[in-house]
Amino acid sequence: MGKRILEIGNWPPPVCSWTMSLVGLRRELEARGWDCPVMNLNENRRVRSAEYIDVQGGWDFFWKVFRHVRRGYAVHIRVNGETKKGYVLALGALLMARLGRRPALLTYGGGHQQSYFPARKGTFRFSAFWLLFRIPHRIYCNSEAVKEVLLTTGIPAERVEPIPHFSSYYVEFSPAALPMEVEEFYRKHDGVFFSYVCFRKEFALDFLAEAIRCFRAEFPKTGFLLVGPWDREMDAMKTFLAEQKIEDAVCLLASVPHDLFLTLLSRSLAYIRTPVTDGICSSVLESLKLKVPVLAAENSTRPAGAALWKEGDLESLLGLMKDTVNNHAAMVAAIPEIELEDNAKKLADSIERVSLKEQAARDVREASVRT
Repeated sequence: MGKRILEIGNWPPPVCSWTMSLVGLRRELEARGWDCPVMNLNENRRVRSAEYIDVQGGWDFFWKVFRHVRRGYAVHIRVNGETKKGYVLALGALLMARLGRRPALLTYGGGHQQSYFPARKGTFRFSAFWLLFRIPHRIYCNSEAVKEVLLTTGIPAERVEPIPHFSSYYVEFSPAALPMEVEEFYRKHDGVFFSYVCFRKEFALDFLAEAIRCFRAEFPKTGFLLVGPWDREMDAMKTFLAEQKIEDAVCLLASVPHDLFLTLLSRSLAYIRTPVTDGICSSVLESLKLKVPVLAAENSTRPAGAALWKEGDLESLLGLMKDTVNNHAAMVAAIPEIELEDNAKKLADSIERVSLKEQAARDVREASVRT
């Protein structure tokens, strides 16, 4: 059947770490001669496009996966511990691959402490992930800390391979012209803090809003740029900002192209990162590589150079924000050099090894049946 793999995950727009990872991986695999269609699970999944396979609903997803497995494609899908729907899709796709005797690969995206996993032994959630992790031939995650959590389900250590999403191409960009209202927002403020947010609980928006209110009371000329909500979240985000009475302090943008994202980030005082479920966060590494200070909620996996505050500790975050304004040059100078690796190549290398090994074993089995 040759080198065929169905990649299932987020395709831009909107842009996020998962989309950046998938774009680079697809480019790498296709350069090696792989037939690599992408089934898009992102916000734009219903939009028909020549770049990806659209998904119109649950049955449409399973039917299209089944057709590709029947045609000889390996399956590589992404999941995390924050969504029930994503779990069901991953379980179904991996089962079809195994039943079709095709390589089944899973990327567990996110950190080592998420809503549904890890879970206490004996609970339904633990049993669900215990089952899921036994189906794929290989599981990829983004750090050793996440691998240790996955191993609590009893899967063999050799089946789990930590390969971060972040790759050198993440920080390759051409400075983009800012929208007029954003340029005006930067001009009106002495400095602007940047934060990537979505309208979901892990982004701790109530806490962030309180930090903005408190900080503006002392530094009224400092602004806050919030970037990233999906289109369907924008109305809720605008309502939230109005209810919190911080709309005058905030410039809100939906998901933006990567060049614009990094342009905005590079012009900011610092990057405030509120989630603790994210593990090795690509935007944190991007920020540090661009020599932009990072103020991040501690989750035990932050890279060297990030200034850390304890989750829920308002005074801790406010103290770091004040340091950023008062001692910005010193904070920038303290950021270490970030080593850039081609993790898309590492992941493609592993996918080739696993997929071609499984294909060879399948060919041997079929040959023995024929004889």
